[in-house]
Amino acid sequence: MSLNFSSPLFLFGLLGVSIPILIHLLTRRQQKQIRFSAVYLLAQSRKRSIRKSRPNRLLLLLARCLAIALFSMALANPLFSFRQSEAFLSASPASIVFILDDSYSMGIRAKDKTLFDSALEYITEGLNKSADNSEFSMILASSPARIEQDWTSDKSTLTAKLEEQAVSYRTTHIGEAVDKAIKLLESARQKNKQILLLTDLDKNGWKEETFFGLGAPYPIQVLNFSQLQSDSNKGMVQSIQVSQEFLTRSRLLRVKAEIKNFSSTVNRMPLSLFLEGKLVKEKLLDIPPGQTLVQEFSYPLRRNQPLNGKVQISDDALPADNSRYFPFHPSQNIQVLVVDGDPETISHQSESFYLERALNPFSVSLSHIDPTVSTLAELPLRNLSDFSVIILANIRELPSGYELELEKFVLNGGSLLLGMGDQVDPKYFNESFGNLLPVRLESQYQVREGALHLLLKNNTHPVMKVFSPKALEEMRGINFYSMYTVQAREDKKFKVGTWFSNQHPAVIESEVGKGIVVLFLSSLDRDWNDFPIQPTYLPWVQRWTQYAARGLENISQQDLLVGEPFRKHTKDNKWIVRSPDGTLHILENEVFSDTFQPGVYRLFSLPSANTAEPGLLTKLPHEAHPVGTFTVNIDTRESESGKISQKEIENLLEGTKLEFLEPQNQTAQPKTSDGIPLTTPFLLMVAGMLLIEGWMVRKE
Repeated sequence: MSLNFSSPLFLFGLLGVSIPILIHLLTRRQQKQIRFSAVYLLAQSRKRSIRKSRPNRLLLLLARCLAIALFSMALANPLFSFRQSEAFLSASPASIVFILDDSYSMGIRAKDKTLFDSALEYITEGLNKSADNSEFSMILASSPARIEQDWTSDKSTLTAKLEEQAVSYRTTHIGEAVDKAIKLLESARQKNKQILLLTDLDKNGWKEETFFGLGAPYPIQVLNFSQLQSDSNKGMVQSIQVSQEFLTRSRLLRVKAEIKNFSSTVNRMPLSLFLEGKLVKEKLLDIPPGQTLVQEFSYPLRRNQPLNGKVQISDDALPADNSRYFPFHPSQNIQVLVVDGDPETISHQSESFYLERALNPFSVSLSHIDPTVSTLAELPLRNLSDFSVIILANIRELPSGYELELEKFVLNGGSLLLGMGDQVDPKYFNESFGNLLPVRLESQYQVREGALHLLLKNNTHPVMKVFSPKALEEMRGINFYSMYTVQAREDKKFKVGTWFSNQHPAVIESEVGKGIVVLFLSSLDRDWNDFPIQPTYLPWVQRWTQYAARGLENISQQDLLVGEPFRKHTKDNKWIVRSPDGTLHILENEVFSDTFQPGVYRLFSLPSANTAEPGLLTKLPHEAHPVGTFTVNIDTRESESGKISQKEIENLLEGTKLEFLEPQNQTAQPKTSDGIPLTTPFLLMVAGMLLIEGWMVRKE
């Protein structure tokens, strides 16, 4: 039970009560001595009159003082409640675990600071008021939840740790944090044990499966900071897709962004495209309430240099989800070995003539593919480790024993592309390539009337997504007159990239070891089709070559979420990772886990002779050279505005003693719903005192 006064006017009321009493005392001291020259009867009458009126004057003075006091208390906006005062920490020595939600949704603004800043202030204030001999520990609740401070009785130690904290870019993991708090309290030395959870109740962080069987045997105070926010999250960049469109004389970089509006009204916001830190394009969007709008940018690629960029919307209360990053590497050269199985003295009749020009149509490598043409006789002289992709174009058979070299090449991460033709011997392929090909070649299928065509409807394969509707329509008109039919091998998995109009596969792909095998079931020259003389042949060959070499899904295209590890696909040399903040890390293992900052991470390779030790570097070695990039972006699930209810929390932590608090701003007034307001009763009592005063004056 408590009675609270929230106005300084109460002090002035007490002063008003004291003044009349002081005046009354001074007046009594100044009374003159009654003269004894009066007649005895008159004196006796005067004494009786004084004795009769003195009690009335005292009652009148008391009534007036009480009226002033009641009026002052009414101005103080008093509340009467049966609730105990909300003590932030126990008044007696206790073992207390602070669970601090440092996920990026706590970065939303609350006037001149964030919710996270407010939570830090509340912990600091609670420490100053806590009992001596208490001990404290702190857990950060963003994923993965972790113990930031183990048990300590030194308040200054925890205060220093609090000063180091900053809101992260991670999502919330309350269940794991509560589990760690329970385990910490099992080793606590005080009998009085308590968990304080400071969060914004973002629903994303309360996954039901993480609370299974997690009834806490200790009381938990849940402090909800979401009520402090002064503004809401109006929108976010939900996702981006980056692609490249091939044109006759140039290329276009296309960036498609999805923008979501969280507001209940039309949101008018600018959308900006940044490349290498510079604003290159901007559009003004009108997004309907609660809807997602897709907007596309196109930008001409004038230089063959890697590009790193971001798409950004205007600032709002939660800046963390207003940007999304991407890399684009048009200049990575792929070393390709083209094995010509049917060379001719007239160059344009050779199997590799159109293929070589499609891979690199200019004297200078602008396709970022460097082809090397070889005959079967020259093949043993080649070092396969110098190439990323090997294309076997219409070969009859490989040099003796070379199948094992080719198999080793693919298993170690190389890529193999095969094209059919009249030189292909199905029996040799089925026997010698049994470990590489997921299918058996059956027979050559020749079209007697008309021609076959490619089926490209609703094709979402990464190779085909780049082609415009017009280009796809042109590709459907290509005539194929011959192809190989196939039969699947048992226990072999493969995917069909494209189909022919006779419902037979046109392109088959399968993963073998760390590499990939792509089988094109028609010829790569003009013998079985007229594809090589069509405009779409060049980008089609280049795209499949890049795809086979992981050029479309390589390290430059990895889009990770905050906290997801980057995995190195090769074991050659040491790598250096430069984080968005400029920090350098030597990466010797295949996994890099320090991906908790959004942005573009740059990769550099060190020669194998370099003796640098794993860990942090102060500057980039001069012998390091760039090998690619990868990006890290936030998980947008944390941006959703849904909050978990008290009832849902009680269900998740069934059997746990829970107390839900809503910390107030320093200047905020207590909510009237926290108790019964007494302003009106006090004013009615003032009116009663005035009526009593009038009655007493009238009677006197």
